[in-house]
Amino acid sequence: MRRLALLLIGLGVGLFAGSQLSASRAQATALWTGVAATVVGLVMLAAAPSEPYEEPAEGDERRPALSGLGTRVEGVLKLAEQQAADHLREAERDAKKVRARVEAGLWAVLREGDDGQRYEVARLESRSDADSVVAALEARGHLQRYTVAPAGS
Repeated sequence: MRRLALLLIGLGVGLFAGSQLSASRAQATALWTGVAATVVGLVMLAAAPSEPYEEPAEGDERRPALSGLGTRVEGVLKLAEQQAADHLREAERDAKKVRARVEAGLWAVLREGDDGQRYEVARLESRSDADSVVAALEARGHLQRYTVAPAGS
């Protein structure tokens, strides 16, 4: 019903505008037909039932229904949700590993090669020792870039 109302409004406005552009005897007929179609469309639009928006209650963890979107879109959305959950779990595992390495206190001195790969040069027990090694290596004047990172990352 909403679509029909919007169609009538569009037709009415089109007829009204068209009547203003022509200078023929059909101008009056088109004018009143356009006005009538617009009014009927507006009345239908006003009478169309609207769905009120309801704020979800605090703590309400319900997922929106995907049933009206079609099976293909529904499948794509479910797959995206599963992949997002997998990425989140993987990121949490990686974060735990990095935290464990940092807490263990092992730091690696890494050299970035010409091929863009990173190679471990040394593994030390403190960040300050690793920073000292990087400073000593860079003082030699080599073109390689050295960095410090938690060991194993």
